[in-house]
Amino acid sequence: MSKTIVNIIDKINPLPAYLFTKEYYEEGDELLLISAEEEINCIPLLIKALDIDETLVKTIVVKRYQDKFLYERICRTIKGNLIPNKQYYLNLAGGNRYMTLSVQHVFEEFNTLFFYTQTRENLIVKTIFDHSIYDDDDEVFPVKHRMTLKEYFGLYGLQSDVDQPRKQVKETTFSQHLFTMFSQNMFSRGDYEVMSTLREKYRNWKFLIISQVEKPEKEYMTAIPNLSKFLDFIGFVPERPGSLQNYEIEYLTGGWFEEYVYALIKGVLQPDDIAMGVHISNGIIKHNNELDVCFMKANKLFVIECKTGVTSESLFNEIVYKVCALKEVLLGSGNSYIFSLKKDHKGNWKKTAKYMGITFCDWLNLTKPENLKHILNEMNRIAKES
Repeated sequence: MSKTIVNIIDKINPLPAYLFTKEYYEEGDELLLISAEEEINCIPLLIKALDIDETLVKTIVVKRYQDKFLYERICRTIKGNLIPNKQYYLNLAGGNRYMTLSVQHVFEEFNTLFFYTQTRENLIVKTIFDHSIYDDDDEVFPVKHRMTLKEYFGLYGLQSDVDQPRKQVKETTFSQHLFTMFSQNMFSRGDYEVMSTLREKYRNWKFLIISQVEKPEKEYMTAIPNLSKFLDFIGFVPERPGSLQNYEIEYLTGGWFEEYVYALIKGVLQPDDIAMGVHISNGIIKHNNELDVCFMKANKLFVIECKTGVTSESLFNEIVYKVCALKEVLLGSGNSYIFSLKKDHKGNWKKTAKYMGITFCDWLNLTKPENLKHILNEMNRIAKES
């Protein structure tokens, strides 16, 4: 028997409506969306993300009366659009409390099963509204559906290149090798100067000839006399002998750390979906925003900004503000982290990041097994994998 899936639209948090529909929608069902007038702009995004035929979707729009939501008007508007004897599956997660109370009251007069989608716990509660509160007739079901990054971005109206993820430049073992060298302070001042000059002067170049960079004849080129020595020291073999391609320059100037973190998360947490170097945009902000490492686990989004080193407090604040903007403006309820090999001895940077809702993991967190295990376990706890 077909049914009608009912959701209350919430543009700030469309996840409960999406997951509830994914769990219970079957071929032949209809979808009913109840929305305040100012929320209706997000309905097309939800329908597109669900990939449901628009002819099977009906909408009830609740309008304000003299700039106020009036309970009786809300109830009359909704009731006038419902059909007796039709089977409704109502998700009460969404909208404000006033709207939810109105919706619940109206649907109690119809053939309705009531649910509440708890995205934080990744659970759906089925409940019966009756006069007995002692028969323990509530039922709890885990949400089985697992979202991909593409699903999540699409639901929040974000454009992305997640379908063309950046590939690893080197095998994971080589990134682990570089991590060991960095974490154990095996680099000299000259090695850091090589990496710094590569980053500042050549990171946007399509390619460079190593011999020409070591002894440049062009005035616009900055010399790196020990480039070959540095590459030999770390054991880096260019794909094309005698030159470095753009992706290799990016790898040497920090991309290796992103690959290290990517492999770490993928191996230990086993996320449902993971990618690195994903560019996203909300269609309003002109420039793209790059997510160094992002992954989905149990329908939670995690984003990690990877920085091998942070040279000053002002630079750290810039990084924090960037991550904060991504978290608040673009990524809804995403969980944000900064991974860095910088030593935060006094814990001041951790406090600054925490104040902005971001977790900062420094050298001590990443190099000490017990500390790293704590960070990864905390991610699992947040995901609440059922």
